Amino acid sequence: MTYKCKICGGQTTVDIQSGVAVCEYCGTKQALPLFSEDSERLLYDRGNNYLLHSEYDKAENVFNQPLTIKPSAAELYWDLVLCKYGVTYVKDPKIGKYIPTCNRTHYTPIFSDENYKRAIELSSGEKKALFEEDAKTIDNIQKGIIAVSKKEKPFDIFISYKETDANGNRTKDSIEAQKLYEKLTEAGYKVFFSRITLEDKIGTEYEPYIYAALYSSKVMLTICSSKENIEAVWVKNEWSRFLGFRQNDSSKTLLPLYFDMDKADLPEEFALLSSYDMTVDGFKEELLRGIKKLVPQPISKAEKRKRVLLTLASVFAAVLVVSAVFAAIFIPRYLENQEAERQFLAEQQAAQEQLERYNSAVVMYENGEYAAAAAAFEKLGDYKDCIQMLEKCALQPKYDAAINLLNSGSYAEATWAFTELGDYEDAADKKIAAELSWRKSLSQIAYDSFGELMADGMGGAICEAARYGAYVDENGNINSFYSKSIDTATEVSAVHGKVCDYSGLYDDGFYETFSGKSNSVVQVVGSNFYLTVDGTAHFFPNNYGNNFDWAALIEDWSDLTKLFYFSHQGDNAGTEILLGLKADGTIKIAGYIEDYSNTITEQSLSSISDVRDFTVGAMGINDYNYTPFEFCVAILTEKDTCLLYNLDISGEFSYMGEATNLPENTKAVSITPALHRVNVLTTNGDLYQFDITSMQQRGYIKDKNFVSVNAYMAISNSGTHYRFDFSDLYQYPDWCLPDSFSPRIYDEWTKGLM
Repeated sequence: MTYKCKICGGQTTVDIQSGVAVCEYCGTKQALPLFSEDSERLLYDRGNNYLLHSEYDKAENVFNQPLTIKPSAAELYWDLVLCKYGVTYVKDPKIGKYIPTCNRTHYTPIFSDENYKRAIELSSGEKKALFEEDAKTIDNIQKGIIAVSKKEKPFDIFISYKETDANGNRTKDSIEAQKLYEKLTEAGYKVFFSRITLEDKIGTEYEPYIYAALYSSKVMLTICSSKENIEAVWVKNEWSRFLGFRQNDSSKTLLPLYFDMDKADLPEEFALLSSYDMTVDGFKEELLRGIKKLVPQPISKAEKRKRVLLTLASVFAAVLVVSAVFAAIFIPRYLENQEAERQFLAEQQAAQEQLERYNSAVVMYENGEYAAAAAAFEKLGDYKDCIQMLEKCALQPKYDAAINLLNSGSYAEATWAFTELGDYEDAADKKIAAELSWRKSLSQIAYDSFGELMADGMGGAICEAARYGAYVDENGNINSFYSKSIDTATEVSAVHGKVCDYSGLYDDGFYETFSGKSNSVVQVVGSNFYLTVDGTAHFFPNNYGNNFDWAALIEDWSDLTKLFYFSHQGDNAGTEILLGLKADGTIKIAGYIEDYSNTITEQSLSSISDVRDFTVGAMGINDYNYTPFEFCVAILTEKDTCLLYNLDISGEFSYMGEATNLPENTKAVSITPALHRVNVLTTNGDLYQFDITSMQQRGYIKDKNFVSVNAYMAISNSGTHYRFDFSDLYQYPDWCLPDSFSPRIYDEWTKGLM
């Protein structure tokens, strides 16, 4: 079996027995996995190509994909180790052999790395010896880097930018970075700017110094004038590593700065960060004010103050000598001034001790030891900015917790947490970002009652029903399709995205024009229910004369993160249910079955808790005269279990079972019931189907990279839509919707996906 060499990119053949190959071009011996499919081998080669060009994050993402297919492949775990430590192989001219070198540093020894331990566990013989030999080399390199980096003094700020273009000329980014470096240095900050900081390190390895600066800096500034520059391999290597440090140290802050480009072209990883246009008037002054809040005690200023104190001490010592001479001559005057001198020394010592206590408190604060820092600042009273720092010690833990909620995808809870913080730091901006992500995570695509898109996919007119629907825009306002006069699929894709259930327009509206409420709305379901950013549900009456008192049933609903509405209306009977997911993992439910005769209340689901997400679907239809039928509530718990509950026509819930037998190393992302089956989307983007009564697996669709799946529809990460037959999981080729309808795919939908 032929692969590309990891070292030189040449062709090499793997020995099937040992799993080891020797490249015929560079002569390097290496362990490579055995795949049965060409597509898997090509995917693996793509990961090695990224690794060869030092694009370690991309390589890691690629290697994780075949790992779901071959979870026992030791070579894949070893490749993840190479990505983590940024390993590339360079030729040693002395011995003529390729040896590993590291471009990423970690305090965790390679022998403690879980992927390394897994690679050793799954390998043997020559392959295992190869891993162990390279691991020893990598460990020695890491120890050397850390030893050098520990000798480096810390930095306040790290400036990341692209130094030269493809022709070797200095970039505009470098020039602007130097201007900023000079201004920040002048303000007393110690700044890492590679053009100047590393100029005396020529002929040595840069990694120890870069690592030390990344590790110690409290602020990183990325400066770019183009998408290509900010995503250049070594620039991305710097800011992605800083973001990695930031996950364990919430006091670190990354501030993206840009000019001559659109903000939208910044990397997706910067979406939730506060970025700055460098061409705006007063930019530098505003940036400096912000940095002063983030780094109130610059290292350079602290060192300068220390030198001043040492100088004063020397001068004072000299004064003491002179004083002693004068004291010997003028004993009476010496005796008179002795007490004053003693008092002066005591005051100087007390001032120095107070400064040291303050600096110690600042260090505790910067290390996230907020309780200890608060106690220290409180003892210092009104010294310097201790009162303000004491307030920050009380609020910063809440801010850190809110950031963690936002990064983990708990958008509703993050919105409420930032709201509570008010004007602290950038909480107001983060609240807006969390609120927008909340809307995006719930956004749906518009379908009519027969599962058709509200567009013919070829740029023609959308169906008439959509004209009377409504949707929530990014600002939380509710807009009518009718008022927008949407006529083309392109315009529909501007306000829609995710897969919606086939029974109507969900998050983006329903058949009735919704009006009257248009402030801070997160989600609209049905024709007259909506969720606002404070987590409460609301009811807006329609024109059908419905006598059911919805407003009274949901008036006490609070702390909601999502609503779900399901209905089945007939000539003589009807069913409507509204469900709400609370932040504590419980479900609220209200509604009626059979023309208001059987009322459903939240007590029906009181035993269910620990819910992460849920959907509702039909169990089966008795006939096509719209008579009542049973519902199924599909629940995904925080423990990644997939549970099913049956809601019968009497309004009673009963446990049905749990979807099991998912592949190893994969978990469920969403679960949706659909008549006789249950569709489960997994973390690797595959779709599995279970029988709704027995919960036995019926089949699956792999390698489509789905990001959203419902009863009869799915969307891949490329924006392609697929439809499924009512009874058959497998997709009919001519039911794949045309590429001309390709709605946006939000990052919020891919949380939890590999």
